[in-house]
Amino acid sequence: MKKNAWTDEALSSKDEDALGRSPYAERAAALIHATHSFESSAVFGLSGPWGSGKTSLVNMIVEELQGQHPEWAVARFTPWATSDISGLLGEFHSSLAEVLPKKKGKQVRQALAVTASVAAPAANLIPYAGGAAAEGARLISEALAKSPSWQVAFSKASKELAELKKPILVVVDDIDRLHGDELLALLKVVRLLGRFAGVQYLLAYDDETLYRSMTASSAVNPHDGSAERFMEKIVQYPIFVPPLLRHQQVTRLNTGLAQISRETVDDGLSGQRLGALVKCFTDLLTTPRAIDRYVAQLQHHIPLLPPNEIDDEDVQLLTLIRVSFPALFNAIPLYRSELLSGHTGEMKFDAKSITYEPFDIESLLKVVPTDRRGTARKLLVSLFPKNQTKDQLSVHASTRRQSVQHEEYFDRYFAMGILDHDVSDATVDAAVKAATSGDSEPLTRLLIGTADEQRSLVLGKCQSPSNQPAGDPDRAQLAEVLAEIANLLPSDDAVPFSDLDQILAWIAELLVALGKDTPPETVQAVLWKIDNPARRIRAWRRVENSIDHAYRSAKPTWYDTATATLVDDSIAGFLNHLKQGDDAAAGSGVGYQVHFVLRHRAEDLRAAVRELLDGKEVHISVLASRLVSAQTITGIQPDWKLSEDFDQETFNQIAPPGRDPWYDEPIQDVDVRDLSWANRRNFAAGRVSPPPTAL
Repeated sequence: MKKNAWTDEALSSKDEDALGRSPYAERAAALIHATHSFESSAVFGLSGPWGSGKTSLVNMIVEELQGQHPEWAVARFTPWATSDISGLLGEFHSSLAEVLPKKKGKQVRQALAVTASVAAPAANLIPYAGGAAAEGARLISEALAKSPSWQVAFSKASKELAELKKPILVVVDDIDRLHGDELLALLKVVRLLGRFAGVQYLLAYDDETLYRSMTASSAVNPHDGSAERFMEKIVQYPIFVPPLLRHQQVTRLNTGLAQISRETVDDGLSGQRLGALVKCFTDLLTTPRAIDRYVAQLQHHIPLLPPNEIDDEDVQLLTLIRVSFPALFNAIPLYRSELLSGHTGEMKFDAKSITYEPFDIESLLKVVPTDRRGTARKLLVSLFPKNQTKDQLSVHASTRRQSVQHEEYFDRYFAMGILDHDVSDATVDAAVKAATSGDSEPLTRLLIGTADEQRSLVLGKCQSPSNQPAGDPDRAQLAEVLAEIANLLPSDDAVPFSDLDQILAWIAELLVALGKDTPPETVQAVLWKIDNPARRIRAWRRVENSIDHAYRSAKPTWYDTATATLVDDSIAGFLNHLKQGDDAAAGSGVGYQVHFVLRHRAEDLRAAVRELLDGKEVHISVLASRLVSAQTITGIQPDWKLSEDFDQETFNQIAPPGRDPWYDEPIQDVDVRDLSWANRRNFAAGRVSPPPTAL
């Protein structure tokens, strides 16, 4: 295979043969020479599918024929240079005349010219179906009156050719490119002139395409074998392009793919996936042209994105679909959601469960020829494994994060570029690396001030295992940068998976990964970079959950110390909030502090609150106001209202037992959309019961 850009050029010499077809070309050339006679003519038909290498084989046959027998002259007749019989006859005679000796062939050329002038109008009136028009009959009569008859002209030209003793091979390549009427016109020319003594003919074509063109012209019946019988009258010696053997297909594919291979991770899986799908490649890429065209497209597509921004194997499979099933490839983006999820989005109910209705990829495969749907199905399921059915064998799917089966990378494979709503993995990797070294600017720029959709995409890439630092100092440094970024993000309690939660979870993962003997001050330094107490607790709750799973026995030494410090801070923060009464800051997240302390040191919080109440520093109504929550309906424009469900259970754990006149106050009519502490305190009146005497 040539190393330069593919141009679909035929081989010019058997020295370039990489498929072992030279011996076949030698035998074909020997057959042409052995059957030659100056008293007759023969037509050879070389048939093979488009792209199988017919022209290359023709060139090797001609090279061998003239190499072994220099006396042979070869005329190249190009039938698609003209479209009617007159033009075809003229082109044929010109091609034949060009290979004749300059001096000795002068009389032959004159005889051929007379033959062409006689045959052209006559041939032009040969009907394909039905009789010639009356006007045509008149024209031919006038022409024949001025010229010798066809038989006289043809006999004279044949005699002149025979006397030259010059064997001639007329090569007519790609006759299947002609349309129906054009094809029949050519075959009529061959029949008219195909009996020049001493002249052999080599026609190259694809049987299937040829018969389809003949059928389209209504000259033959598509079902009775008349097309085959028609060609039997034209071609005496059919020869065939040898098909590619499986090992030749694989070798040619390997040679081509090796030119575009890029560095991959040595994960023990590289190559296994495509190897398992080799039959898909050999079923679809059956000719040298098909393989080379496929590789040429990969040579263009794969370099469009840097390594590690896509899965190269996914590109190879999608390109195979594109060159083999263009309609299927164009339909894939239309079924993006179904292919990525494996379901239609509609709910399926039965007696035991509620599930999604699985997506049936058979509906997508209707654009694929029936005999190729099995192959197309294997390729689709390998790319989108969630569409595998229970009766299928194990799927060979990508294990890479950048696979087309993942939502955030899907678009890249059809744009072959990083779109405006996308961010390159290299950019994200560089930003995380900079943050690990203490430079927060690149990562902050990526995460702050961008659209929510893009921020979520960046965060997903940031948390790739390959981006996580390996050493404790780097982990702590990255966690501090993330804590500062968390301070800049808005709090969105209306959604369960906010960007803020993702960053707090990432901070927790970095802290849990620290060594057991890490100084508590290191952990505390990260936590106190988060300037909001509620967010600090949210991050620590994730640490607690991860610690419970990661450490089955002894917990790291820093854990208890950091927890105790955070509990002390939460108690102090909550008490201070109570002391500020109605003037305390709104949205401070005191609920997080209360519940966090109750999980760790409930008695300490209870005692501290009682001391404030007994000292008249805080009224019981202020405490109750902190447990009046607000609510809205997720999924619509936020409309926050005070909740009717007072948190009596938590109140019982904090407030001291005993009656207070406030408990007997009536329920007040308040504006439920007023979320101030004063309004919450008024709202709590008449809705709160005193704690029981014994908890």
